[in-house]
Amino acid sequence: MTIWNRLKYLWPARRRREEREMREELGSLTAIAGSRELGNLTLAMEDVRATWGWTWLDSIFADIRYSFRALRRQPAFVAVAVLSLALAIGANSAIFSLADALLLRPLPVKNPAAVLDISGATPDNPSEGMSFPDYRDLRDKSRSFSGLAAYRLTTLAAAANPSAPAQIRFANLVSDNFFAVAGVTPSAGRAFLPGEAAASAQPVAMVSYDFWQQNYAGSHSVIGSSLRLNGIVFTIVGVTPAAFTGLDRFVRPSIFVPIGMAQRLAGEVADPLENRGRHDLVVKGRLSAGASQESAQAELAIIGDALEREYAKTNRNRRMAVRTELQRRIRQTPQLLALIKMLMGLVALILIIACSNVANLLLARARARSREIAIRLSIGAGRSRVVRQLMTESLIVAMAGGVGGLFVAFGGILLLQTMSVPSDPPSVLGVQMDWRVVQCSLLAALASCIFFGLVPAWQTARTDFVSTLKAGGDGASAMGRTFGRDVLVAGQIALAMVLLIAAGMFLAGFRNMLAMPPEFRTDHLISLDTAPAVLHYSPEQTQAFYRRLVDRVRTMPGVAAVAMTESLPLSPSQTAVSVVPEGYQFPKGREKAIEFGAAVDAGYFSALNVEIQRGRAFTDHDRAGSRRVAIVNQQFAKTYWPDQDPIGKRIRLGSADGPAAEVVGVAKTGHYLAVNEAPAPFVYLPYEQNPRQRMTLVVESAGDAGALATPLREAVRSIDGNVPVFNLRTVATLYESRVTATWLQFFQMVGTMGFIGLALATSGLYGLVAYTVSRRVKEFGIRVAIGASRRDVVWLVERRGLILAGVGIAIGGALTAAAVPLLAAGFPGLGVSSPAVYALVPLGLLMVSAIASYVPARRAAGLDPLRALRNE
Repeated sequence: MTIWNRLKYLWPARRRREEREMREELGSLTAIAGSRELGNLTLAMEDVRATWGWTWLDSIFADIRYSFRALRRQPAFVAVAVLSLALAIGANSAIFSLADALLLRPLPVKNPAAVLDISGATPDNPSEGMSFPDYRDLRDKSRSFSGLAAYRLTTLAAAANPSAPAQIRFANLVSDNFFAVAGVTPSAGRAFLPGEAAASAQPVAMVSYDFWQQNYAGSHSVIGSSLRLNGIVFTIVGVTPAAFTGLDRFVRPSIFVPIGMAQRLAGEVADPLENRGRHDLVVKGRLSAGASQESAQAELAIIGDALEREYAKTNRNRRMAVRTELQRRIRQTPQLLALIKMLMGLVALILIIACSNVANLLLARARARSREIAIRLSIGAGRSRVVRQLMTESLIVAMAGGVGGLFVAFGGILLLQTMSVPSDPPSVLGVQMDWRVVQCSLLAALASCIFFGLVPAWQTARTDFVSTLKAGGDGASAMGRTFGRDVLVAGQIALAMVLLIAAGMFLAGFRNMLAMPPEFRTDHLISLDTAPAVLHYSPEQTQAFYRRLVDRVRTMPGVAAVAMTESLPLSPSQTAVSVVPEGYQFPKGREKAIEFGAAVDAGYFSALNVEIQRGRAFTDHDRAGSRRVAIVNQQFAKTYWPDQDPIGKRIRLGSADGPAAEVVGVAKTGHYLAVNEAPAPFVYLPYEQNPRQRMTLVVESAGDAGALATPLREAVRSIDGNVPVFNLRTVATLYESRVTATWLQFFQMVGTMGFIGLALATSGLYGLVAYTVSRRVKEFGIRVAIGASRRDVVWLVERRGLILAGVGIAIGGALTAAAVPLLAAGFPGLGVSSPAVYALVPLGLLMVSAIASYVPARRAAGLDPLRALRNE
């Protein structure tokens, strides 16, 4: 039979017609010759159907139809199994969406696997950026990449309406081939042309899809319209597609500008692109056909060595590193990898508990179907055929659980989307329900199907149908029937204990955060950021602007004090400084240290109550032209001058040849980026000696700090109405979002995991005990008949549940001892659960187990012995 004729038989109408004609023909032959002469007509019909070529498909459809009929007869089993799997798969999918947003999601470009990250690696900084001259040399000399693109993330003062005040927006300064290398086609207009990358070219820009919708209502008339950036009028030539959100995980740029505009936008005298020592570009390369990461690394190593020999001053000890996007992210934020491993490990425990629960249900169900399976085996069904049928039922249950898990995951994702850091312009976490989450749910469903379905199916198919039929469907010993289920229930309780102890650790950490006073003052403080440099203020004009602003705010009603800092503690926009501590011997190859640092004014330490433990704070005398000074924290002194007096020591700024600053004070070590970070060195520099283009104003209020928001904004406008004001918020709001809110969200997350694990383990124990009672009805009837009290029967059933709980708790204690260090490594700053937690969790598990066992125990005690024996 040809393939075409076989395909015709896939059409149901054709198969029904052939089936009808075959039956009519066989009926006619039977009427003429008789059935005895024709032989086995059923076998003959099967042979005819086999010639149609799709018997295996018929068999699969038959399995599916039978599975639905079988499951429809047991709605309680289906409901419990699907609900258990939905909770577990949903939790796994929700946490996967978080892991995807933090680390795993590929770049939103064409064939992202072919796009690699190229960075400079030095002993001081293994993941440093690249200078434009180095990028240009790599682009011209490399043959392993079909294209190399460079970009730099920055912020610009943007005004879509020339008459409206400018707003700070994230922007990418990009090379002219940026969109070609990314494989991104604009949804409107065009990408940049090669000639538009020159500094002398006409200013052009592209805007993101979101910016287009928000400011231009999606009108195509945006092409050719004007956009003011840092006071310069640009012409919009294109709009990026909605799917392209930039190449940074947590930032979605609104504007894309040719990198040749960097000098004009910054208002710098010298072109920053020609500075080979300025390593601030991110470089991405698309591999050529036939090239690999290893070959590209080897080629760039040769080019890098040549650049080091040619430009020894700027490229000394600099190597070219080629990494995948995932490798780059892990190197940048290794703590996120540890966090993801911890959370994925916890939700994996929930999935194991749920699968164990369903496996227990299937084993009990298989016991009840033993006679059915025995009859099927006795009439010729192969054991593999029985396994396939049972696995089809398990697959249907697993897929239903996967679909239900998508709804649970959607609710979890909505909660995860509330995690944010108040910033202007806003950072984006990017947790979302997409096809990757759907795929994760389906894969989890398939994996759970194999986990909970294969062993029960295989064990059921191994039924000895002769002994089973003789015994009336119950031929195995009680011990053999329940030992496997006992192991599963004890394992569920053990894993639930691990989840509850993990929740206790987060609770302890959260309690510590609430009990720990802030390391700096948060009440009666409000802060705002300004950036006069975006309007091409010179350094002198910028300093004059901040002096006028501080003087004006200081005289405002309700203001108690004013201070300035480059970055607030716990702000996500922390700054760093390169220093060379006096007398410190760096490891071979290293020349400097890169540490957290900030320029602050003389009023900073008193306004924020940052404790100076030795020496003095900055004063108004620490000005330009006076002796350079610095303040370090305790950790800096401990790291670089152990067992020495840091007062009077000097640090070089930038490099070993940079200006020297004398340490005049030691501040208390605090937390600078996250409240759970390890103690980190920090350097304070006086603003007047180290002016910055962008500063944060911190204002202490006599009353409600929030009431100063509008007056502060007006104070800035009174000096220059075009200077953007952003990140206007109380310091208490920043602290709560970075400390209290973050810990609370993680505690709620892990606490929910613990609750789900406990509920699944409890339902598993209840199901096992209830099943045991149902199989021991005759035994209980005899016990009561010969004089056992109902209390004895209750205790007999309860004892079994408590023994299983005790074994599970013992195993859980051993697992917890191994898991606690892993949890602490995955989330630094976790509290150590108090002895009360380690006592209450086992007691709680025992209590819940006793309650779960009591319901079937009471039912067993209430049996009428005569009726029980008669029914048996």
